[in-house]
Amino acid sequence: MEKEFIRETQHTVTLNITAGQIDSFREVERTLGTVRVYENGCIGVAGCLGEPDEEALTRQAMEALSFGIPYPCRLEGAEERIELHEDEIIPVSELIPTMRSFLARLGEQCPKMAFTNKISLAYKKTEYRNSLGRHLLSSGRHLSIELVAQNRGSGNLCDTFFTWAGERFDPDAVLADFKEQYDAFYTPADIEPGRCPVATSPENLFGIFLQHFVGDLYAAGASLLSGKLGQKVFNEKLTFCDDMNAATSFGSCFFDAEGCTAKDDRPVLIQNGVLTGLLTTKKTAGEYGLKNLGNAEAPYDGVPSVAFHSFRPEETARTLKELLPGKAVYVVITSGGDMTPDGHFAAPVQMAYLMEDGRLVGRLPDISVSGDFFDLLGKDYIGTVHDWPFKKSALTAVMMDVKKG
Repeated sequence: MEKEFIRETQHTVTLNITAGQIDSFREVERTLGTVRVYENGCIGVAGCLGEPDEEALTRQAMEALSFGIPYPCRLEGAEERIELHEDEIIPVSELIPTMRSFLARLGEQCPKMAFTNKISLAYKKTEYRNSLGRHLLSSGRHLSIELVAQNRGSGNLCDTFFTWAGERFDPDAVLADFKEQYDAFYTPADIEPGRCPVATSPENLFGIFLQHFVGDLYAAGASLLSGKLGQKVFNEKLTFCDDMNAATSFGSCFFDAEGCTAKDDRPVLIQNGVLTGLLTTKKTAGEYGLKNLGNAEAPYDGVPSVAFHSFRPEETARTLKELLPGKAVYVVITSGGDMTPDGHFAAPVQMAYLMEDGRLVGRLPDISVSGDFFDLLGKDYIGTVHDWPFKKSALTAVMMDVKKG
């Protein structure tokens, strides 16, 4: 019999924001424990809320083997690795006064907007051990500001978003970024319909197509990529990873739920345009003869399943101006889009800015965008810049068909 043990501790402080004011405070501390055992091709799982009693959980997991849940035992070998990112961002005792001051300054520089939603300070620590001697420990802290901005008097619940996340909080820099977006919001702009560079977050773009990278769907022939593993099907500038590196994916754990790690903590799905990997667990990888990248997640009391952690296309330009000289559309809010079975995608855009030489110059009217899956990641893929001024995160650009209304 082989065994895995996982212990996860979370501590989150969340401030609820209404009309630019902190109206409530919630602090949650939670510890989860899991034991998974493997014998005769089956898995037994036991989990608990609270500090885990490993021996008791092991007995329960062994009893669960009687359910006969098939799962291969492919534990990773012995390794000791500890990655702790525990520098304090803001002391919990100072979070409310710090954010009250931040929100007051934001209200002064953006008087036409009302801000709601939340600000969170999060800490997570995860430990993994198995019976082959593997011991992994990861921890990290991050602060996230997620504000819904309402144009006062518009009648809309949401007009745009002001967001930021990181491990080091510089209120002056964040406020300057938010002010640039605010000024652009109140500057009308327009663009001619037709083919145009469109920039958005990697989540907005790659999230549309992520299902086609799932190993189960690929093996069943239900993916647009089925049969293309190992082939160059995308733009050679495109390298696309699942980012589990804490330096660039805040709050991430460098190993997955099955104790797997990847080079640079970023499992690669696309390498220079070649489809090199799919999203799998050890079970699905074994069933379909696929390489396991290490993308699994699991509930504290359940069997591992396929997951994706954070979208990271590799950088192709150092600055936004270098990536997008001239005019481009920056998409902030899009919802209601869909993709046909053959890969044609179209979506309405509820909030977008006009960019010129990498700077926001004004707010566009409602538009819609469209394109084809293989074209958007192929001949129409422009590239990606990291740490761009307004988001402190990646921005990906592609050529799309743009229509008004």
